[in-house]
Amino acid sequence: MKKSMFLAAAAIVLASCSSDELINSPKTTEDGETPIAFSVEKKNITRATNLEELGHYNFGVWAYKIYGTTSQNVMTNYLVGYSDGSGKGYDKSGATTWNGVAGTDVDHLSPWFYEKLGTEEYSYSGTAGFYTGSQTAYMSANQNQYLRYWDLAYGTTEFYAYAPYRAAGVTFDSHAKTITVANTAQVAGYDDASLQEFLYAGAEAINADKKDIMLNFKHLGAQVSLRFYESVRGYKVEIIDVTTTDNGIQATPAKKDDTATPAYTKDNYYTDCGAVIDYSSNIDAPVATVDFTGANTTDDNLVFQIPGTGNGLSPFTAPVTGVNYNVIPADINSTTQTYAVSPTIYYPVAQPKDSETGFTFHVSYKLIAEDNGEEITVNDARVYVPANVVVGSDTTFIAAWQPNTKYTYTFKITENSTGTTDPGSTVIDVDDPVVPANPTVYPIVFDGATITDYTANENEY
Repeated sequence: MKKSMFLAAAAIVLASCSSDELINSPKTTEDGETPIAFSVEKKNITRATNLEELGHYNFGVWAYKIYGTTSQNVMTNYLVGYSDGSGKGYDKSGATTWNGVAGTDVDHLSPWFYEKLGTEEYSYSGTAGFYTGSQTAYMSANQNQYLRYWDLAYGTTEFYAYAPYRAAGVTFDSHAKTITVANTAQVAGYDDASLQEFLYAGAEAINADKKDIMLNFKHLGAQVSLRFYESVRGYKVEIIDVTTTDNGIQATPAKKDDTATPAYTKDNYYTDCGAVIDYSSNIDAPVATVDFTGANTTDDNLVFQIPGTGNGLSPFTAPVTGVNYNVIPADINSTTQTYAVSPTIYYPVAQPKDSETGFTFHVSYKLIAEDNGEEITVNDARVYVPANVVVGSDTTFIAAWQPNTKYTYTFKITENSTGTTDPGSTVIDVDDPVVPANPTVYPIVFDGATITDYTANENEY
């Protein structure tokens, strides 16, 4: 988790001009009046990813200019939109501050703009790929959005931002300094972050600096991925589908209670949530509180594709048989460990810190002997990932996912497997959370050797 702080402190003398006089001024003047611009891509978003690279082409923002205890609203849930100029995001026709590439902090040009993105102003209806005026889910809550200018009569301006933009269901309390987002702000899903995740950011700018606003967004939800390596001496390992080619690696939500029989039972987890973003302590480092009021839950499995070509696998041709496999990396002690990764990325909703729901993962694989190509299929090896691990007073969250945190589950295939090599056990119950107490795959072992005494055969002649 990466945090970015923008600290501002300065003593600003009141100027004589009024902010209202600046609203409709030209972009630049001889007096040095400059517009408020957002340059999100000049500084990387959390985890070194620009907002638009995740498919987010808008965010919402409230802005208040401050002098001492006096504040005045500058922007009310303004839609700030992105355009690449050739089909992504919004049509830039009405923006005087748009530029294809962000420049310096004081050039006031950026691919992000808000001018003319009000519902009465934005009317694009072409076919280039930009959002059209009829796509209400991407339109502003404001009828008009004017280009705003830095008011040097005020010392600082505070910006409260979130993404993706919502015309309804999101409010800002200027006294408490909180953004409240209705249920389903965050929705769990796979692969496409722009369709699931909710982000938030804040910044305080010194007006006299007249620098473009750089926002560092954080994630309300989490991210989950899988990776694999093996430590089975004398064998290569190939991950295979648990049931069919459509079902991959499955994780069954479950609670574990060692005092109960069975110890594992299926359970529910949250699939959507609302949020309250609190900026009162530090606007540059807001605190997100997940709100589960009216949220939905499910006990459906998580499903991840098995690692494929380009996901860290290596080709292996078995000796004797000549069969080709794509195998996962072996355990490495002397150099950097490599892994095979599932191509599936899951964007879950943050779960309560007191959650007891973990997941039983179902993984099947083949063992291929390195010397003669003998093949053994191990079906439905299971391992339980707990909600959290408590050591003393410290809690490490494992499957009780927390905001703005990436979880990588690493599976090491070893000789001690809970799967089965029985060809009669190929029907796999991916909804069964029970993990066998002991390994069920056993090695061939020669347990000692004895010599039977010679049979007496006495002959007398």
